[in-house]
Amino acid sequence: MRKKVFFVKDYLKKVLLRKRSHLPVSGRFREDNLSLYRSSRTAREVECPNLPLNLLVEVTSKCNLKCKMCNIHHDKRSGLIIPDVLLDATFELAKTASVVNPFGLGEPLLHPKIAWIVGRYKSLGAYVGFTTNGMLLGEEISRGLIINKLDYLAISIDAADPVLFEKIRRGADLQRISDNIQTLNSLKKYLNSKNPALSLSVVAQAGNFAQLIDIIKLAEELEIFAVDFSPITVHKHISEIQNEALGPSVADWRKTLEVCNGEAAAKGVSIDTRRLQYVLSGSSPKDVYRETTPCPEPFRFMVIRANGDIFPCCNWDVNKPIAVIDASKKISVTDLEKAWRSPKWQALREKVVSGAYPEECRICMTNFTRPFED
Repeated sequence: MRKKVFFVKDYLKKVLLRKRSHLPVSGRFREDNLSLYRSSRTAREVECPNLPLNLLVEVTSKCNLKCKMCNIHHDKRSGLIIPDVLLDATFELAKTASVVNPFGLGEPLLHPKIAWIVGRYKSLGAYVGFTTNGMLLGEEISRGLIINKLDYLAISIDAADPVLFEKIRRGADLQRISDNIQTLNSLKKYLNSKNPALSLSVVAQAGNFAQLIDIIKLAEELEIFAVDFSPITVHKHISEIQNEALGPSVADWRKTLEVCNGEAAAKGVSIDTRRLQYVLSGSSPKDVYRETTPCPEPFRFMVIRANGDIFPCCNWDVNKPIAVIDASKKISVTDLEKAWRSPKWQALREKVVSGAYPEECRICMTNFTRPFED
């Protein structure tokens, strides 16, 4: 029996490494890709026989807001729409991916064909979801996302107080976003659809920490039953957020998190405050991650930016792509596969398995953004 198991595993490796033009499009084949990943990660192999399981595709790096903590306003590569030739290549790669997130630093609803893009990825069998600031989530776009079977949608809301919210997300209007969410919920009921499942995405920081409890209450009012609290990443080059970092000096943080958890439980809202607690308590990343599996992201994740820059996770330094695809030329999915199996990417995997994490990874772990489990 053992010989047969290894034979099947070796056979699947050979199949996955063939040219994509020969690969069947089927749920079975996606399961084969996932099986290869699981077996190689369980054995903690340096080899990566699978193709990406998770794709983050930046369909546009344009944005209609000027959020004070966002890197996009400090990036010369913003303001772009992904070229069709690069987008088509991601459709091919999505045939074996489990999850596709069509967004990046930009606002995905600014892509004129976002609903069609969602439908295309869904037709290939992927689980699809993204984050939006919600300002453009009008009736037409909402209907298109529902009809094209978007699985989940996270809306960025960092305060329940409209004035504070607009200070954090410049150009946003909390009432308009709330109205848009209610319209989306009404359309879901009218079209008899449970999807997209909705959540709130909150960047927790010193200036809005006292608002966390009120955000949970707002979530219930908007019929949203999941809230993701992410501690702010304080980028050195963004001067106005240097005082927004969270840490042990935040007053009464333990009591605030205790009340948040109680309020969420009472209202049936799902929240996870683990990352916040680690940051606020000043926990050592080395201690927290000591017993966990090596970071799985370089073995399962590919980020494709609108300009063709490729990254091994969504927390990598945007100025240091691991590969670059020249979208001005004729490209195919083969170019993405070459990046995935490039010597530079493989060297990163070797460092991760050995525990010799590069600087980009150590910065990520400081904010506990790295996954705790695989």
